[in-house]
Amino acid sequence: MTKRSQDDAITVLSVILIILAGVAGTIVLIHIIAPHHTGTPHGLVAMAVRESGDSVRLAGDLVGYSSIPRTVSGFDIRPRKTDEHAIGAIQVSISPIIGDMAIDMDYTRISIISGTTETHLTRKKASPLNPGDWAIISRYGYLPFRSANDDDILHAGEAFDLLITLPEPLYPGERFTLVIAPAGGMPLRITKTVRERVTAVTTISN
Repeated sequence: MTKRSQDDAITVLSVILIILAGVAGTIVLIHIIAPHHTGTPHGLVAMAVRESGDSVRLAGDLVGYSSIPRTVSGFDIRPRKTDEHAIGAIQVSISPIIGDMAIDMDYTRISIISGTTETHLTRKKASPLNPGDWAIISRYGYLPFRSANDDDILHAGEAFDLLITLPEPLYPGERFTLVIAPAGGMPLRITKTVRERVTAVTTISN
């Protein structure tokens, strides 16, 4: 075999080895990143969860509804007390923090802490929402060309709007913490203060 033939053979072999290494690297990377479609995060998703401390994230500000009977997205809100100057219900939007994590809302626990009292809320799938009840009122996709499924599994690229009728109304200046805890994930704790002036619909951003 001539020197040129040997060089050509070495070049072809090098290209083949590079291609094989690239394929193997891609397979390993997919295995690390992929969460295997369970509610418990794996791989890089798990690392992100540990870094942030949360399995879900808040997608926008909380919206407070004054404590009067009303209908929101087909759900009747029945507050414990009627007071237009207090917050009787809250709407919150959530989405997974990263990756292809799937969160089953049937196994997600929600509670609210006001003062020294923590109240665990009850999931409802139909109207009305009595004090201490919550429901998924809308599902949507926020990635291009992707819409949300109509099930209760929160997937990557999706966001759910949750409506909560509070156990007790919240008054101006009152501080509270909303806890959203997916099964197998870290709970999201949202601490806010009610604005000094409550209107029919109040954005709670601080």
